[in-house]
Amino acid sequence: MRVAVLADIHGNLAAVEAVLDDIKRQAPDYIVAAGDLAMRGSHPAETVDLLFDRCDSLLLGNTDAYIAGMYLHGAYKEPEHWKTELLAWTRDQLGEARIDKLRNMAFSVRYSPRKGQDLFVCHANPKNLEDSLEPTMDEGTIRRLLQYVDATAMAFGHLHFPYRRRVGRLVIADVASAGIPRDGDLRPAWGLFTWTPRGWRVQIRRVRYAVRKATQAITARKVPGAPLLIHKMIECRYRHHHQLAEAARRHSGLPPYLRPPSGVPNRPALPPPPGAPEDRSDDMLVSHEALEVQAPEVTEETAACDDGELIVGK
Repeated sequence: MRVAVLADIHGNLAAVEAVLDDIKRQAPDYIVAAGDLAMRGSHPAETVDLLFDRCDSLLLGNTDAYIAGMYLHGAYKEPEHWKTELLAWTRDQLGEARIDKLRNMAFSVRYSPRKGQDLFVCHANPKNLEDSLEPTMDEGTIRRLLQYVDATAMAFGHLHFPYRRRVGRLVIADVASAGIPRDGDLRPAWGLFTWTPRGWRVQIRRVRYAVRKATQAITARKVPGAPLLIHKMIECRYRHHHQLAEAARRHSGLPPYLRPPSGVPNRPALPPPPGAPEDRSDDMLVSHEALEVQAPEVTEETAACDDGELIVGK
């Protein structure tokens, strides 16, 4: 059994098309979209249609719940906030039929190749849609959060920061983001889970796509909050990036880019200031071949790579 999991697409049609092309080449048995399908990107309707057409299971994310009106007091408290305008714009682009589809998505799904060897998939964590499972969490905290997960592997997103971690007999893998990565690498990510006689094999894959095409579409379609959305897409990092990266390295050997891989341009995280000459070089980032790694060994070489495999033993 092979299960592809992508998450946090956020209406980035160009990115998810590239991800789905890579998934098609890997020929999994099932494809799961683990939430946050539409909001923040330039093509929410087209993205939702594509995902419902190509995926076997679609799960609810926090922004999907905002769109569907599933929060009692609304998604945001401040009526003047740009996110409120973005939410209204996204709803208008989607229409009621698509919003109903989002509303009816499941919270989680599981795949059972053998009794007691399930793969559990959700958006953020097994309890809610909002709290991130950050790699910086201490062992006691994360064990309490996951103590009722009856599975040997778990896939999730929400953090937009791909990493893997072993928690007892359970391996967890953040496979996001397939739309707006925040780990220092502009290439969208997704996860491939393969069942073998030894257990689940987990691989994080990255693909290339035209980033400039995505940012230009946000401006052209007049998405509310466009300058900030583009800034966050290109910045591609959290403020506590270093802490997340170091924790990811310790747990899985798959950190974000502490240094760029061979062949990837070392671009600045932010656009050049006004008046600086435009960078007209190609923005199609190169893809990275999969690297076979036996966990839990971590080396400096694997720590700089974005792809790899982790075997979850029986």
